[in-house]
Amino acid sequence: MDTIHKLISESNNEYNNRIKYIEKLLANNITLKEAIRMSKVWYCIKYKNCYYNKELYKYIINYDK
Repeated sequence: MDTIHKLISESNNEYNNRIKYIEKLLANNITLKEAIRMSKVWYCIKYKNCYYNKELYKYIINYDK
């Protein structure tokens, strides 16, 4: 089973928010492995102001509501 590790640049608050995001994904029947991958992209969008293509951005942010 995959473990949800705290990213090096992540504060405790950011980590807790990422865990909540993963829980939302798991509630929508997304596998843990995929949820962890998506949460890393979500973290970069939300806290690091990274840019991704429009389709991926919409897909990731859709679960952040």
